[in-house]
Formats: sequence, C-alpha cells, structure tokens
Amino acid sequence: MQKLKLIAYTDNGFRQQHGFPLDLQLDPEQLRFGSNVHYLEDRQLGSTGGDIRFERYGPTTLDLSFTIDCTGVVEGTERGDNAYGKVREIADLLYVYNSDGHSPSYVKLSYGELLFKGRLRKMETRYALFTSQGVPLRASVQLSFERYMNGEEERKRFGRQSPDMSRLITVREGETLAGLCHRIYGDSLLVRQVARFNDLDGFRRIPAGAELLFPPLEKD
Repeated sequence: MQKLKLIAYTDNGFRQQHGFPLDLQLDPEQLRFGSNVHYLEDRQLGSTGGDIRFERYGPTTLDLSFTIDCTGVVEGTERGDNAYGKVREIADLLYVYNSDGHSPSYVKLSYGELLFKGRLRKMETRYALFTSQGVPLRASVQLSFERYMNGEEERKRFGRQSPDMSRLITVREGETLAGLCHRIYGDSLLVRQVARFNDLDGFRRIPAGAELLFPPLEKD
C-alpha cells in the first residue's frame, strides 16, 4: 500500500531536492483542505453596509493529521526509536531554515491520487505514552501547508480565468506601471491602487522581469 510521501526542495521550481524523501509511518488520520476568497470593501465612513468587490482567490491550504508510534507494534519500527527522534526528522525536512534556499523548504506531498505543492505554515505535536525514563513513544502531529505556485504556474492559472479576475503580468523593458494600468483598465490613474495591492514602495521605477498582479478594479 502506498504511503504518504513528503519531499523537500530548496527551489520554488521543485527541481533541487533537499534531504531524503520521508514516508509517513502510518496513514493520515485526516486530510482537510481550505479555500478562501478575498474581497475589497467599498464602504463609506460611518456606514454599516456597503458593496464588496471580488479581489482575488487566496491560496489553497492543506491540514494533515497523523500519528507516530514507536512502541514496536508498527512494522518498520526499530529498537531505540522514540517519538522525539521521528518528529525531529520531519521538522528538519520541512521546518528548519534551509541555507541553500535561504528559507524553509518547498514541499511536495503525494498520497494516492493526491499531489500537493506548498510550504509549511504550522506544525503542532502532542506527545503521549512515555517510558519510565520520560521518553515519548507516541506523538500526534498536525502539519498545515499553504499551496505554492511559481510565476509560470500563476500565469497558466490566471490565463484561463475570466478577464474580470486578477491577472499576472511580467513587466517588460521600457514598460511602466501607469502604461500597464492604461492597457488593462483603460485608466493610468489606478497606479496607486495596483502598487498597494502588490506591496510596492513606489510605482515610478518597476524593474523589467518583475511579476505584478492586477486585480479587478473600477474607475473612480
């Protein structure tokens, strides 16, 4: 039977593998997916109501729960194994700062027909069943991931969407944010809103090759 496999990578293209793939000892107890939508509120000062406009989709999340058992009843457990050591292997692979990638690793998770690419957001562990020396033999682990897509995958995704949805644009040499706003929205005065949406300090000098998201905006 196929086990759930975790593979870590140093790069966001999922090409340079970090460490060794890790198979979970037991099948996951739960897989929970989450999706969210971001809206912009158009509300006047002092108003309790107002219109909300679609802004963008947030990344898909995956919560994974499983148990580590080092009591010896699970096949593959070796003498001397303990829950601390097994949890440390997972943390070293997914959580610890990766000096090659200058961040925690990117993760590919596969289980049956499921293939999920993302990054670890949160790791929680609860230990139980201790030896007389205080060493835990069991642990309940919950991992929370956020889906990651690189620029190429984002372009494919947004290229298939309605023109009313956010679009990912790669800035070319000589292009300005004002010019792109005029081309996309028909209004170059929306530059400040686009700059805020992309967390830009300014909008006058955008380097060629920068990738910017242009959300659905309306002229004032």
